Amino acid sequence: MLASIALFGDGAGMTYPGGKGRCYKRIISLMPPHRTYIETHLGHGAVLRHKKPAHESFGYDLDPTVIAWWGDRTPRGCTIQVGDGIAHLKERRFTGEELVYCDPPYLAATRRSRSRIYRHDYSEAEHVAALTVLRNLPCPVILSGYASDLYTDLLPGWQRIDVPGWSQAGAVVESLWVNYTPSDHLHDYQHIGATFREREQIRRRRSRVLSRIQALPTPERLAMLEELAAADTSVFLAVASRLHDAGRSADTPLLNRDAR
Repeated sequence: MLASIALFGDGAGMTYPGGKGRCYKRIISLMPPHRTYIETHLGHGAVLRHKKPAHESFGYDLDPTVIAWWGDRTPRGCTIQVGDGIAHLKERRFTGEELVYCDPPYLAATRRSRSRIYRHDYSEAEHVAALTVLRNLPCPVILSGYASDLYTDLLPGWQRIDVPGWSQAGAVVESLWVNYTPSDHLHDYQHIGATFREREQIRRRRSRVLSRIQALPTPERLAMLEELAAADTSVFLAVASRLHDAGRSADTPLLNRDAR
């Protein structure tokens, strides 16, 4: 299932209709903590390939050639299958620890070009059916598309976040709908920031601060870490849990880690 109209890659040596090579960082920066990641319309999966891995991940696509493309590219802990991702959502027993990212073919009425660009396009009725499933899921959901009255009507209470993008027709505004309130507690902090400029500013600040901390004697670094932990215990425990889940050694000082 092709995902969108954009044709830009993400440095992985390919382009793909619907590729999120230009906005995957913004999508990842909105993701809440989760143990299971489900992507219903996979394509070349810029989001899946760049996000911090979940405990388990699933990617679905109706196009066998897409699944064949993945081949040895499939990330560890990820299951890639030919199939209807929306149908799999209907069959799944949810625990609430999942995150669903849905990037269906964009609604025809919102596209500049009405010519067929997807091997498996969606009719308006199929959009309605998909959104009906998504809005009833008991877990966080992120949905991509272009703004439309149909989506507004079918997703009451969902927050829409507009993201500047690009397609073969020129500048566009992509929209992301979320059924939760985004917070500071994220699954993956490597792409935080709403724009490229903001992400670069954050990256430089993190690098400067980390360099200064690493230059301190070990007792001072540990004292600083202890003070940070005492100031916000919940954040400290969340970071410790993330490091544990990633299989990192508890004996390695946190502040000696690469800030990425």
